[in-house]
Amino acid sequence: MKRQKGFTLVEMMVSTAILITTVGAAVGALVQAQRATQGITLLASTQQNLRAGMHYIVRDLTQAGAGIPQGGITIPNNASSASNLNRPGTIPQTVFSTAYTLLPPIVPGDGAGQLATSVNPTTLAVLTGHNTDIINIMYADNTLADVNGNSLNSYPITQASPSTPVCAGVLTSSSVSLATNCFQMPGTAQTVPVAVGNLIMFTGATGNALGYVTAVSGQIISFGSGDPANLNGTGLTNGTLAKLVTAGGPITMTRIWMVTYYIDTVTNPSRPQLIRQVNWPGYPASGAANPPTVLADVIEDLQLTYDITGSTAVAGSYPNGAGNARAPVSPDTPNQIRAINIYMAARSETPYASTQQFFRNNLITQVCVRSLAFVPPFTIN
Repeated sequence: MKRQKGFTLVEMMVSTAILITTVGAAVGALVQAQRATQGITLLASTQQNLRAGMHYIVRDLTQAGAGIPQGGITIPNNASSASNLNRPGTIPQTVFSTAYTLLPPIVPGDGAGQLATSVNPTTLAVLTGHNTDIINIMYADNTLADVNGNSLNSYPITQASPSTPVCAGVLTSSSVSLATNCFQMPGTAQTVPVAVGNLIMFTGATGNALGYVTAVSGQIISFGSGDPANLNGTGLTNGTLAKLVTAGGPITMTRIWMVTYYIDTVTNPSRPQLIRQVNWPGYPASGAANPPTVLADVIEDLQLTYDITGSTAVAGSYPNGAGNARAPVSPDTPNQIRAINIYMAARSETPYASTQQFFRNNLITQVCVRSLAFVPPFTIN
């Protein structure tokens, strides 16, 4: 009898087993590769968020104090040296410490920020922890120029003959009208024109004062009351534009940037964000001027410490030493800050599939404030 061609049952079973093993190995390798790719993507995204946030903080800190008078800028205060200037970055809103009648280039905010939040990777429940830090940074904008190349602070608001040029500006307690030949409003687009929400520092023979711009119309800049900073029209005794006007004499103008960094855990507690706030948000309605800018997602923590030079605080005031202080302790002041230590922590946007846990990473750096660091530490008789 002629033998039939084909495969035996045993051969079919063996070949099927080999096929299943091969396919299984390939699928397993594919799954492992997919998980590895997810892990690398999550790690890279976390690192990128950290680097983006740190880049901006370092950039602003390197400019802190530039063009700011030694000791700081006077803010409205009364005869008891108490001020109620609103502090950006705090929710609910708080005021700067009443110890501040001069606002220094760097104002620490130890634990003044929002509660740090995290997420349980299994239940996705929001977890809360300690208060994060905030920091307020001030520096002058010396790039503002008009179409003629004049800077805002090139000439006094009012400059009479025989000075050249003659500036026939007008300054009151709530507005300034600039002479077109001394500064052409609002400035060029290349240098960010003067706009609502800007801060203007007025400097005269008797001191300085800050004003919050509430309106710009042609050559007239207005500083109406009810601004979000609580700078204008306060009626307080000292540190106001009204007092400078009363004192008289030549007065110049300089635009100031106040930049605040904080972690926002209120908008979306499960997805905290690093915020950069320029000046104060909102005038006259929320979001109308200077809305907060999101720099990085899923930033869980921001902690800052400071290098205090020439400390005269009592022994034990700084448990980690004056080079790693949470904030200056009286009689030390923020004007003694020479470097800032920054710690920023982040987590991955989603849990890692293999472990069902978040990836976490952090960055640490120190920034020496160049405009404050070159103050002679020695007294010369």
